[in-house]
Amino acid sequence: MSRADEAFSAESTVTVFFGVVTSKSEPLTFDGSLRFVRKVKARNHMLYLSLFDILGRMDLSQLEAYRALQLLFRDHPDLCEELEKFRPPMPTKQVPNNIWPWVFMCAVPLVAVSLIPALGNPVLWFVQQTLGEKMKAAA
Repeated sequence: MSRADEAFSAESTVTVFFGVVTSKSEPLTFDGSLRFVRKVKARNHMLYLSLFDILGRMDLSQLEAYRALQLLFRDHPDLCEELEKFRPPMPTKQVPNNIWPWVFMCAVPLVAVSLIPALGNPVLWFVQQTLGEKMKAAA
């Protein structure tokens, strides 16, 4: 940690982009993150190692890592409260943009109506043939 302190000693307001602040108005800084890690380390060394084990897992998404950390700190309410500053953005529900039903409901009838003048004679012939045969069969 001393190397990190040296690297960022000149600029103490470096913003850490681990997650977004959801309910807090103050931005997340490197010093704030470092204080949290040091607080975890001072509390329990195994908790500290577990924190880095979870953060180092590449197979977890940000939200999955956050939930795993919530479980890890479940017996430490003050750490859970401080962990809220690192909450990743919640995924928003995407409304499916399924336009195909609208295409079939609107465009297909329009195409059919626009083809009637172009195919007027064949359509008229087909209607006369169909109706003529039905009328003869009925008589």
